Amino acid sequence: MSTDKYYTFNSYMNINGMSASEEDYLEMIYRMCVKNGGYTRVNDIACYLHVKPPSVTKMVKRLSESDIIDYKRYGLIKLTDKGIELGKFLVYRHNTVKEFLRLVNVEQNLHEETEKMEHTITESTLEGLKKITEFFKSNPEILKKFESTS
Repeated sequence: MSTDKYYTFNSYMNINGMSASEEDYLEMIYRMCVKNGGYTRVNDIACYLHVKPPSVTKMVKRLSESDIIDYKRYGLIKLTDKGIELGKFLVYRHNTVKEFLRLVNVEQNLHEETEKMEHTITESTLEGLKKITEFFKSNPEILKKFESTS
């Protein structure tokens, strides 16, 4: 019998103490703050994530309580140092997964597949994906050989 310990999917999901939804909001807030010079607004986030402003406000309050963002009611949303660090990681994770999926020729629903995978991957697995992606990029002849097998 295996010595592996099994848990439910939800138990595995809480990798960094944040839900997938919290991660999505923080990733978008980070992207928008970078684009807008360090801040964003509730309505902008609602527009980009295709949700209603009250949903954003609820999540922003939760993230604010976790010291990830600085938010005052009806005001600007800014990232704390902790939020910037986490946001950078979430964008890195997203881009790494997406780059890997492109490498293995996932074209249909690429963004959707990236979104689903990024919330379930550990840092060590992420670094493995990054390493293999970089290996293939620096060895195009091997990549061509790999691509010809499919």
